[in-house]
Amino acid sequence: MTYRIRYHPLVSRDLEAIAQWIVDYAGSEAANRRLTEIEEAITALTQTPHKGTVRNEIAPGLRAIPAGKRAVIAFTVDDTNEEVFVHVVSYSGADWISRSRARAL
Repeated sequence: MTYRIRYHPLVSRDLEAIAQWIVDYAGSEAANRRLTEIEEAITALTQTPHKGTVRNEIAPGLRAIPAGKRAVIAFTVDDTNEEVFVHVVSYSGADWISRSRARAL
């Protein structure tokens, strides 16, 4: 069974901020590598959507997985519609918990 990936509208902003931060710190090649690692981790959720740690204390059904060296992907799984909904992609200690709570509403 393959699940579809859907994104919260602000995830694109998350990824842009991550890319800019890495470009400023380590250059565009490093940013491209990290974004590829994040994309691969998200794509893997189409086959294994129930991995990660369940964080019901943040939002009902929310799961979190690491991606790359310093990223966190927060998502929920809808088994009825065979869909993974990515709420937040965070990097390098950014407050993914607060953003996940806000975006789960």
